[in-house]
Amino acid sequence: MRVTQTMMSRQYTARVSNVLNSMNYVNKQVGTGRKFFKGSENPSAAAQAYQLRRQTAQTEDYLSNLEDVTSSLQTKESSMTQVNKALEDVYSSLIGILNETNNTDTKSIVAQQLRSVQKTIVMDMNTKYGDKFLFGGSDVSDVPFELGTDGSLKYRGVDVSGSGSFTYPDGTTEDAMDVLKKLSNDSLYTDLGFGLSFSNGEVVGGTAYNSATPGLNVLGYGTDSNGMSNNVVLLLGQIADKLDDNCSSSELNDYVTKFLEEKQNVLDNITKVGSESTFLEYTKSRLEDVQDNLAEKSSKAEYIDSEEAIMNLNMVDYMYQAVLKTSSNILSISFIDFMK
Repeated sequence: MRVTQTMMSRQYTARVSNVLNSMNYVNKQVGTGRKFFKGSENPSAAAQAYQLRRQTAQTEDYLSNLEDVTSSLQTKESSMTQVNKALEDVYSSLIGILNETNNTDTKSIVAQQLRSVQKTIVMDMNTKYGDKFLFGGSDVSDVPFELGTDGSLKYRGVDVSGSGSFTYPDGTTEDAMDVLKKLSNDSLYTDLGFGLSFSNGEVVGGTAYNSATPGLNVLGYGTDSNGMSNNVVLLLGQIADKLDDNCSSSELNDYVTKFLEEKQNVLDNITKVGSESTFLEYTKSRLEDVQDNLAEKSSKAEYIDSEEAIMNLNMVDYMYQAVLKTSSNILSISFIDFMK
């Protein structure tokens, strides 16, 4: 087969074009740090990079949810701490009465204090974080507690004393105590990356974080066998009534003992919130580690090592210079060039 000058020139031009394309590609790698620019250039790496990006986006969502849950938990702790502080003041006043002998006027003053504290506690327990009520369990849109002018207290429309029955909007009724027990076990799940899954339309326990804090559990509900309220707000009202009736120290002492039990319940819930905060800190640390690992894997999948990129550029440049040096042997002087 006869190889003509034209064929040699065409092949040479094609080689130069290929080298220039390679140089341009490697230059882009050096400038951007990326291994490839189209999925078709490296399908397996592109698929891996897509998967890593999706996991990174999910992890960022988990961290965002975690930040929101942590902030709301801190607000809850602050509100409950204020409630406990108010109860501490009440306890000091009650002890003062028990230590006095003729204290009719003092009892009347403390009774007024207790009724004022009732309102303060309800306001604290109706605290909002953003546009969400914190102590309504799964219901974050409606005010959880309502203190009536008659001294009654309702939680999500149900009398916290547990007496009587509760009527649902559809007209059906249920024992109030049974409704309160259900509300006390209310849940509001947040996905924090524990492998959220469902069974029969319900979230599987342990696969999501239960961020609900029913205020019912903090303040208590129902009535004990002695007729004393298990709800600290209603109990304050009962004590205030006793003080207005100038009750004996022994009778008041029984109520103070009950009051201390309910006050301890508030403290227990504050401690529980502290434990939840520790758990969330561990979860945040875990998610940040996952985020770092994903970033490292993504970098290896999508980005080229700078030293490798520069070495490739030097290699392509060497090839380009070599191709140019062969031009004098391939591209002969034409008749037109000779005439010049």
